[in-house]
Amino acid sequence: MPTYQTNDSKGWCGDPSRGAALGRATIQEGDPTAFTGKLTLRKVRLDSGGYDPNGTYFGWGEPLYWCSCETDEHYIDFILRAPNRITAKRLVREDYPNARFYN
Repeated sequence: MPTYQTNDSKGWCGDPSRGAALGRATIQEGDPTAFTGKLTLRKVRLDSGGYDPNGTYFGWGEPLYWCSCETDEHYIDFILRAPNRITAKRLVREDYPNARFYN
């Protein structure tokens, strides 16, 4: 199972000496409508400056959620914003209608 650090941007344009990365890449491999597995959906804590635990800058706004799963057919790792977990699940299901979630 991937961890939140797996898809870390490692600094601006991949170079930590150039400063913090702005956001992170979205990875959605495989057919989303065929996905029937379980997804990890976790709230990402941001510090007072809007940085995640990896030092990537997201700024402030609605809460940040990380969604991921890695199987032989699918590699999923992306960030979304939603006011709460229920809404985050609904937004994920727009792309992954058959997905289930851990917890």
